[in-house]
Amino acid sequence: MAKRRLPIALALAATMMTAAVPASAASATPPALSDFQLEPTNGNLQGIVDQLDAQLPKLGVQNILTQANRDDAPKGDACTSPAFDPMIRPVVRKFCFNAGDNGTEEWYPQGITTVADAQADQQWGSKQAILVSWYDKQTAPVKGVRVSFLDMSTGNYQHVLLAYPYTNSNGNPSYEPVTTPQAGDGSSVHAGGIAWYGNYLYVVDTRRGIRVFDMRYIFDIKSATNGNVTDGTKMGRHDNTYYSYGYRYVMPQVAGYSNPGGLADFPPDYKCNPSGPQKFSFLGLDRSTAPDALTTGEYCADQGDPNLNGRVAQWPLDATTGLPKLDSDGMWRATAAHRLPKPRVQGALSTDGRWHLSSTGGGTTGPGHLQAATGSGVLTTDGPEHEVAIGVEDLSFWPGQNDLWTVTEHPGKRIMYSTTLP
Repeated sequence: MAKRRLPIALALAATMMTAAVPASAASATPPALSDFQLEPTNGNLQGIVDQLDAQLPKLGVQNILTQANRDDAPKGDACTSPAFDPMIRPVVRKFCFNAGDNGTEEWYPQGITTVADAQADQQWGSKQAILVSWYDKQTAPVKGVRVSFLDMSTGNYQHVLLAYPYTNSNGNPSYEPVTTPQAGDGSSVHAGGIAWYGNYLYVVDTRRGIRVFDMRYIFDIKSATNGNVTDGTKMGRHDNTYYSYGYRYVMPQVAGYSNPGGLADFPPDYKCNPSGPQKFSFLGLDRSTAPDALTTGEYCADQGDPNLNGRVAQWPLDATTGLPKLDSDGMWRATAAHRLPKPRVQGALSTDGRWHLSSTGGGTTGPGHLQAATGSGVLTTDGPEHEVAIGVEDLSFWPGQNDLWTVTEHPGKRIMYSTTLP
């Protein structure tokens, strides 16, 4: 349909009004859903894990929580953090790390998930738990990713080291740190988001896609007759002995879903592309959809372009198996994708048709932000931006309690906490 010409005065007024409209609402375009597809990662990872299972003892999540060795974190009123200094929204529940984990420059917490993601009844046996992912920033040796399993009844937690299984040159099952690229001198996977669904732990790999770990295969290296947890310099099988950088528990990857073109390329300085493969920066779970869905999204620096704020997507899950709901050709395709209404988003998830976004911008001293968004194809903010704790990261929603959980990342200012939905 042809556009009618406006009189000059009206045209000028319209131009001024258009300039006043936020760019996020004026010129953002919906992303192409075809950009959001993943293929199963090559390699028989489960087969190698089965071989490890024949050689190493395991321990289940409930027992790991029961004997969690980090029991010296502040509890109750003693659990607080300077991350809360600018906090305006109410804190519903909170858990602290111990002094060593709170202050370490080696490991940085990023992703968070809870048993409410894992199970509809929000219980794992008799336990309720929170899981937090950390990535190793050090370079010698690169240890990859670990996950803290916290017992919500005690506040105690246990670290479990994630691993990538492979067959060594002698034909024996072994494992190495979770890095990118996976083989060679890669850096630790950032693990910016995690989601626990059924027996599986989903972990984002920024340039690759999503890695999958199985709670039924957490190996107890300390209890193994051929295990060594006193040497913190080695990982995997060496001279018929299994090492784990000194960690007692190791959980190897059992599956993965990768960009069809391999590792994706993104601009430097945390910038993003307007199209093409998604950057996998954070992860959430939506149990209000049919079927349940993982939600993924991009952390993007402010590039002054609403099409470069980042994208989020929803990926269908099979509630019976806990695994991705694949198409007939074996591909995992998102069922919806949207532009974000703002840059620097650290965590995003949807529930009941509404998105919730955590974002930063104040460095190690300024507040984080929490804001709701709605829409289809292009999200728009819905309501005010709320100041929250410094250094907020990934998000996890607890249905029924209607709480949002997050974790803060900066050394000396680390805490897990929940707040009410905005």
